[in-house]
Amino acid sequence: MTLPQRVRLSHSGQVAELTQDELTDHGVMLCIGGAEQSHVEVSDPNFLLHDYLRRMRSVLTTWSSGHDADAPASVLHLGAGALTLPRWVAQWRPGTHQTVVDIEPELVTFVLEHLPMDYTPENMVGDAAALLASGGTLSGRSFDTVVVDLFNSSAAPQALTSVEFFRSVWAAVAQNGLLLVNFGDEADMTFARRLTRTMLQALESIPGTCLLSAPQDVMEGQAEGNLVFAASRNAFSETELGQIWAAGPHPAEVLHGEELNLWCGGPH
Repeated sequence: MTLPQRVRLSHSGQVAELTQDELTDHGVMLCIGGAEQSHVEVSDPNFLLHDYLRRMRSVLTTWSSGHDADAPASVLHLGAGALTLPRWVAQWRPGTHQTVVDIEPELVTFVLEHLPMDYTPENMVGDAAALLASGGTLSGRSFDTVVVDLFNSSAAPQALTSVEFFRSVWAAVAQNGLLLVNFGDEADMTFARRLTRTMLQALESIPGTCLLSAPQDVMEGQAEGNLVFAASRNAFSETELGQIWAAGPHPAEVLHGEELNLWCGGPH
């Protein structure tokens, strides 16, 4: 593979570029419009550079250990990037059916051309909100895990941060399934708190079924960064919460129940 490689994306008009990462020996970065979107360790899908991906892995592996972990599962990824998480899932749980959604028609094909996978996920092109809405291609389908990785700041489109959107996302989560959402914010966490309240409202969850994981300084509003929201239709046990926290990365905070409501200023 010769790097860098570039393609112009027809939806946004921005350039997607794959370049060698200087931090690791075999890492490749995907940048869109000059901003880093994804990191792939070509020789080792288990290596996840970004903090939020390791937090998602901690939640998913802990939750799955109590939900027939050896059975093939289905995962819906809203937001493709360089397919870092689908690569890890394919190695962690071979046989998992994965569906990837991205609004850029060229992105997944471009990434797979230069960073191929042994397993090729189902690829859908379109706006995630439209695909999940009534009459959309994904309407009525359910998945064991749904991953939302569509935005990273308060500049996110309102259609992707609304109560209605997260209700449609939650409808796609199977009865015993799991929802994972990655989002970021500036150090004041104003957007993050508001979005967390929105998700709690959309899910109408019973206490203990949602959690928020982030670096300690991010959760305390001392640094900008990413947070991972997770929700299950069944409450996370104290043992699971402890295992998720222990799995890291550290230093970490994992909030749930009343602590989570207090953090985001939601009902309590």
